[in-house]
Amino acid sequence: MRSYDLVYVIRPDLETDAVQAAIDRMTTRIKEQGGTVEAVDVWGKKRMAFTIRKHRDGVFVHTRFALDTHKLDEIRRAAALSEDLLRATVTTAVGPTPQPKSTPTPAAGPEPSRGAVPVPVSGPEPDRGTETPREPAPDAAPEAKG
Repeated sequence: MRSYDLVYVIRPDLETDAVQAAIDRMTTRIKEQGGTVEAVDVWGKKRMAFTIRKHRDGVFVHTRFALDTHKLDEIRRAAALSEDLLRATVTTAVGPTPQPKSTPTPAAGPEPSRGAVPVPVSGPEPDRGTETPREPAPDAAPEAKG
């Protein structure tokens, strides 16, 4: 069996119980086809780049599952026929199984942003060089000699 990633968008106007029921229906459909669900991560309600069926927001869900390739069309068909799902896409999984993101505790403080460079606490300031100010560009083009 091969691993796949299923990302789908659920209608934002559903109650929390209905959203969970839609997620359960998709995981049940995968298990009915003989697959195994490795991870389900609810990303939450987010704004979409464009409107789908008059909805500007949606509840995004990521599911990593393993399934035989010839049974994958049934999962795509079930997602397309579900009235609660606005959009769904299935791709071949790459990399390790993602861990669901946990909410940070207030005592832990904010998480550092990606790409942040740690600042040394002690030690000499690194030499950044001196920058000379640029002269303003002349208003008129130089005259041609000739």
